[in-house]
Amino acid sequence: MHLAVAATQKEMDAFSRLAHDWRLRPRQLVSGVGPMEAGITLSRYLEKHHTKISAVVNFGVGGAYFSGPEKQLDLLDICLAEHEVLGDFGICYGDRVEPFEQGAFPAQWQFKLDSGLLRQARSALAAEAVKAVAGTFVTVNGASALKVRGDHFAARYGAICENMEGAAVARVCELFDLPLVEVRAISNQVEDRSEEPWPIAEAADRAAQAAMLIIKRLQDKR
Repeated sequence: MHLAVAATQKEMDAFSRLAHDWRLRPRQLVSGVGPMEAGITLSRYLEKHHTKISAVVNFGVGGAYFSGPEKQLDLLDICLAEHEVLGDFGICYGDRVEPFEQGAFPAQWQFKLDSGLLRQARSALAAEAVKAVAGTFVTVNGASALKVRGDHFAARYGAICENMEGAAVARVCELFDLPLVEVRAISNQVEDRSEEPWPIAEAADRAAQAAMLIIKRLQDKR
């Protein structure tokens, strides 16, 4: 059985509507927003159910970084995580965060996601003509509201987007020895924040559709 994880009920509702008629409906978990809630909620769930779960699919919305002066991803684009980074774990100097020196704390701040699941996810999306960009994601405690902060994370880690749960989910899956794939749809550009509303609902729908295609492919491979 596969476990679909999303941060908010809105994201999960979009997925549930698509999964309604599946013969093998995946389990679903709303983790809560942010790394703390996601880590706690997923840990408590897997403590009881990890023996029944074969893989975790984490999905939701994300904010795209610029690559130099150019946009790397457009609104509603789909992206897949190769690595997750805890972007806030370090020393904050206003517009940048420097990681703690290696070995300073017995904690990880970078995670590599399952390459086999990533290949299957890319294949599943490509089969439906869904373009997906793979790269490094950065997990933050608060959404970046300044372009200079996003540029810092993009340059330091070669990252393409940010979110608020992925690294915590990756850490918990590592703890329970479960493979993880993460897919997100871009809801905003990481730039100097304006009052213009973000297309959250549309991005949630796009992410849910991508997650559905991926889980169907994983189920078919069983």
